[in-house]
Order: sequence, then C-alpha cells, then structure tokens
Amino acid sequence: MDQSRPGHQALPLIIERPDLAHPFRRAFSIILTAGGWIVWLIMWIPFLGALARHFGYNVPLVSFPSQLSLHSFLLLAELIPIVVIAAMLAMALRFLWEKLRNHAGFPDRRWRPVGLERLAHHMALDPERLAGWQSAQILYVRHGDRGNVLDATTNQPKRPE
Repeated sequence: MDQSRPGHQALPLIIERPDLAHPFRRAFSIILTAGGWIVWLIMWIPFLGALARHFGYNVPLVSFPSQLSLHSFLLLAELIPIVVIAAMLAMALRFLWEKLRNHAGFPDRRWRPVGLERLAHHMALDPERLAGWQSAQILYVRHGDRGNVLDATTNQPKRPE
C-alpha cells in the first residue's frame, strides 16, 4: 500500500539533483543568489560605519539619513539583558507552577478521562442512550440539511414508501 506501482519511478527532487535542472536555470539561480548576498552586505555598510564612528574609529563618513537607526539599535542592545532575564524568570515561574500546581489544590484538567457522563453532558444526551450507542455495532444516523446530526438510533428506521 505504501509503495508506488511497479514500473513507476518518481523523479528525484531538483534540490537533491541540481544537475537535472536546465543549465540556464542553474546559472540564473547562482547569479541571483550572489546578487542577493551582495545587496544584503551593501545594506550593512552604513550601519557598520556609524557603529565604528560611535566607538571612536576614524572611518570615512558613509552617507545615510541619520543616526536614528544606530541610536535605536544601541537602546535595544541595552534592553537585551532585561529581556533575557524576564524570559528566564517567566520560564522558571511556569516550571514551578507545573510542579506545584497539584500541591496547591488545582487538578490537572488536561489528562482527565472523558467518561460517559461528561461526554453525554456535552452532547446533551442521557448517559443510558449514549451507552446504548457505544455498545451498538450499527448506528443509524439521520442528518439535517446542512449535514449536522439530527438523531441517531440503534434501531433500523422504517423507510418511507
């Protein structure tokens, strides 16, 4: 069942066998990738130049609109330790809550078995009727216009004549 038909061999993916791609497509993808990397590196030049000037290195002034991006980056860099400490504290509190929740009197509702009474309550049925449905080997279901279940019974319904 999980094997393909005999004689039908699927082609390998292009990412696994790039030599199967057309030579023009391979050359174009290499040029496009290299161009993307070059543009990405060029975009870092103004920021790195401003950062070097901030730390006192005498580098030529690179044209960029303002020092606002550098100032924003430095403010974020000062906030990184606070964010890391807050995240570690949140993880520690969550870990402690998971360990101490049962001792505090809060039951673990995630792993509670459903049971017939709870299932019948959520389906707005009598538990005896639901137990009859579960014990039946064949259940006849009547659907509404939109496909929702209107009724279910273990007895075969009479067909209209």
